Amino acid sequence: MKKLFILFSLFFILISCDVVNNVAGTLALTQCKYSYSSIGNLTLGGINLQNANGISSLNPVTAAGLLAAFGKSTLPLQFTLNLNVKNPNTQTALLNGLQYILEIDNVEMTTGSLDSKLQVAGGQTGLLPLQIGFDLKKALSGQSGDAVKNMAYNFVGLGDRPSNVTIRLKPTLNVGGQSIVSPAYIPVSFTYGKGNK
Repeated sequence: MKKLFILFSLFFILISCDVVNNVAGTLALTQCKYSYSSIGNLTLGGINLQNANGISSLNPVTAAGLLAAFGKSTLPLQFTLNLNVKNPNTQTALLNGLQYILEIDNVEMTTGSLDSKLQVAGGQTGLLPLQIGFDLKKALSGQSGDAVKNMAYNFVGLGDRPSNVTIRLKPTLNVGGQSIVSPAYIPVSFTYGKGNK
């Protein structure tokens, strides 16, 4: 009986330590600073717009393909949005997933979620990649054709005015083995286009 009590006590202590670490990691996550890093794997209308180094690659062939894509009823835009996650704490920050809302020029483009985990050690900066895809024409239905073109041109690198981008993050936290969605969104804003890539 005594051995059973000791085993139960050790099990309880280990679970308690795990809960404390998860709570501390969750608290550290809420204090992280999020910022724009880069956009990669960019395709518009099914056309790859970046070379292997992530630099916009527009040539006569891709330009002709884009002109044809603009004439279609859909204009799919896909990219990886890379965000810096800076942890100013000494405790490792733990992210168990998140939900997001993407807005460009004050128009909601898409929503989504990320189920993978991220750990950022104290005093370090981690990279959070978000795979994003949506139909640009559908998202901007009701907007002027110029708005669609400007946004598309900014992703291509030809826009004459930058787009204002805001991604709202709602992290999933792990407390005591339970996944809990944060009650509030964390906004991350930046401009894209006209030299802001």
